[in-house]
Amino acid sequence: MVDRPTLEELIDAARMHIETEVIPAIKGDAKLYFQTLVAINVLRVAERELTLGWSHLQAEWRRLDRLEGEAQIMPASPTEAAAALRVRNAGLCGRIRAGAYDANADELVAHLRATVREALEVANPKFLQTVESEKPASEV
Repeated sequence: MVDRPTLEELIDAARMHIETEVIPAIKGDAKLYFQTLVAINVLRVAERELTLGWSHLQAEWRRLDRLEGEAQIMPASPTEAAAALRVRNAGLCGRIRAGAYDANADELVAHLRATVREALEVANPKFLQTVESEKPASEV
């Protein structure tokens, strides 16, 4: 097994090269410049997913266990766990449509907010910071 460079370091090196070498060379081409900025953003999302993805998946799994009132064994493989989580979320959607949480939605809302927050931590942390800074004092 190779210890270095890690996948995170490889992605970071590619992103840094694009930012420092490619961007300055293509600033005159608006379309290519924009597409390259998008590529940089994709690499940043991938870095955050590598860093946060597994812990977010585990946290969402535990929240679903509490919400459903039963602990399910989470697969050890991140790929298998993500697939199982998609199945669990499909079931959750069905229960929501069936009205299972109509009488007491507080725990469901808390779960959904935490899940969306975690998704934004990966996809767009700047937007998350903006939203959180604009919250009324009563929601903090």
